[in-house]
Parts: sequence; C-alpha cells; structure tokens
Amino acid sequence: FACGRRHNLEEVSILTDEGLMNERCGQFAGMKRYQARVEVEKALEAKGLLRGKTDNPMRLGLCSRTADIIEPLLKPQWWVDCKEIARRSTEAVRSGELKLVPNMFEGTWFNWLDNIRDWCVSRQ
Repeated sequence: FACGRRHNLEEVSILTDEGLMNERCGQFAGMKRYQARVEVEKALEAKGLLRGKTDNPMRLGLCSRTADIIEPLLKPQWWVDCKEIARRSTEAVRSGELKLVPNMFEGTWFNWLDNIRDWCVSRQ
C-alpha cells in the first residue's frame, strides 16, 4: 500500500464489504475470495497462461479470534495529527519543564516524538 502511494499508483479495491469479488473482477465478480482464486487459476490454465505454482512464504494478517486471513480493504480512515503534541512534549523535556525518570529514556523519547506520525484512530 505505502509503496503504491509513493509511486502514485491507483488505489484499487477488489472486495465488497461482504468479502465478495466486486465488479472490477469481471467474470469473477460476486465470488467469495477463495473460490475466485481457484477460478482464476482454472481460467489461466484454460488459456495456456498458467506458468506454474510455487509456494510463496509470506506473512499474512490473521484474526486473533478466528485465525481467518485478514484481507485489507481500502476505506476512509480517521487520523489524529500528532505533530503539535509531539513538539510540545519534546520541548517540555528539553526545557526541563518535564523530567523523565529515569533520564536514560530521553533518547527514546526524542527519537519517537521527533519522528512522530499521525495516529490512525479508525478501526474497520
């Protein structure tokens, strides 16, 4: 996702909110994701375009309750701008207004807050 954004690629979503393939998927629209994978493979094979299958070790997001694979969906997100609070927090430590105990964690404090990113608070 981040790589696509860096290269200004179109953000394409292929799943409906119900987890079915959407209209962008042509003949596979309306299928469940696992069924669509099987049918895509069959279609490639029928056209002589399947070059083979190999295992592809990767990390998949899994639901902690069901162990189901989590499929990323492009949805609007809500964000908190953390830059100002981070600036004020680092300034307070640098000026001595706020002391960290033990002070050996100041480096971590500054590293984290000087490189702060916006916080995504939406949970979909």
